[in-house]
Amino acid sequence: MDLERRRIEAKWIAAEYRQRARGRWFLRKVKAVGRKAIVLGSPTVDATDLEVGDDFKVWSGHRTTLISGWGRMRIGDRVFINCGSVVISVLEITIGDDVALANEVYVMDSNSHGVEGRPHVEAPVRIGDGTWVGARAMILPGVTIGKRVVVAAGAVVTRDVPDDSLVAGNPARVVRTLEYPPGCRRAWHDEFGCPCPKLVAADPVVPSVELLPPDGLAPPEELTA
Repeated sequence: MDLERRRIEAKWIAAEYRQRARGRWFLRKVKAVGRKAIVLGSPTVDATDLEVGDDFKVWSGHRTTLISGWGRMRIGDRVFINCGSVVISVLEITIGDDVALANEVYVMDSNSHGVEGRPHVEAPVRIGDGTWVGARAMILPGVTIGKRVVVAAGAVVTRDVPDDSLVAGNPARVVRTLEYPPGCRRAWHDEFGCPCPKLVAADPVVPSVELLPPDGLAPPEELTA
């Protein structure tokens, strides 16, 4: 292994431990936090009934990421929430394992105000394992999204979505069914730590997921300086 590669890996490892320290601080009021939580930037995390699983990652940058509310919120393992996303629960929000929320995604289980004299809506939201929610998409109250779904950027999801689907538009509609190789766990795929069975078979020593950025994302600024 050449010296340059060692230097880069050392910087990744050092950055990860700094981000873990930030995770302990910014998630200190969370009811339960799994192993190796990572925080980059300064999100606001003040949900009062929140539990997160292992390898939780939240980034906050150009816009503050907000995870808030007094409702029940459960977030699974290996979940990534990107900059500027808003997740607010007043009733119940459940996010499964291996889910990614891109920049400025909005997830809420209440519409806050009624229209035409009707009461406001409160209904649980569920996002299934392995789903990828694109930038600035909105998940509205009462929606259940299946497993390994891709929600296109800017989509407004107003109704349930079946497993292995690509949805887009306002309101979001199924564009097509997605086909995955056997054993594939998540919609978002990369060649750096993805649990894709093809990659594991090709290289038994797959790089550690927590040391490398999610699909399509640049390394933290502190690593490129």
